[in-house]
Amino acid sequence: MARTIQRLRRLPIQPDPIVPPHLLRPYGILTSAIRSDGQILEATLFEALRATPHLTVFRTPAIFIPAMVDQLVSGSASSEALRLSDLHYEHEAGRRIAPDLLVIDAHRSAADFLEIKRGMAKTDAGKTRQTTRDLRCLRLIAKSYVKSKLGIEISEATAGVCAIHGATTVPSEHRVDLPTLEARYCTEIRRAVETAHQEFARRLQELLFEQALDEDLSSLLEGLVVLEPALAG
Repeated sequence: MARTIQRLRRLPIQPDPIVPPHLLRPYGILTSAIRSDGQILEATLFEALRATPHLTVFRTPAIFIPAMVDQLVSGSASSEALRLSDLHYEHEAGRRIAPDLLVIDAHRSAADFLEIKRGMAKTDAGKTRQTTRDLRCLRLIAKSYVKSKLGIEISEATAGVCAIHGATTVPSEHRVDLPTLEARYCTEIRRAVETAHQEFARRLQELLFEQALDEDLSSLLEGLVVLEPALAG
């Protein structure tokens, strides 16, 4: 969060044909902050979950989806058939993806792949299709991946989107909300998210106020008229 605020403080002003010049800086800061908020939420959940003793959490692990798995997901196999299937994983074979979080739950003997979204607006259809495809592929190779890369045997695997504020267009089978995660992991997450949002909002407000003062001072100095001292005699 501190690094994000420092980056926003140095953010260059970009012209926009529909934004009044005096609003360009706050507009740029806020739009960039919205993009950064997803990463802050991801980091918040990562820290909250890894503090729970029975959970082992990995952030953006590199996972390769074999072509055969992609073909199966793109084919006519039913959701039920995909849910009950487990396929072989081979590292560095196929296309590379990096899910936001991988949670290994010792109590459930389970692996959960999570994509963390702000959930303030629904994604477009193309992005939804790609996200859904990736989640189904992850579910198919989860057990083999966890065993081959982490040396852990699991009996259950899930893959879903956690839209913090609720808006998502992925199918219901691939959705999970904060209350569900709290119940699943027997840990508190929502308070950590609320605290992160409050702190980020506070720092943003301070930054916008600071930037506004700087611009007001610059405008004031530009408007000053320098009077030359009268020559003696």
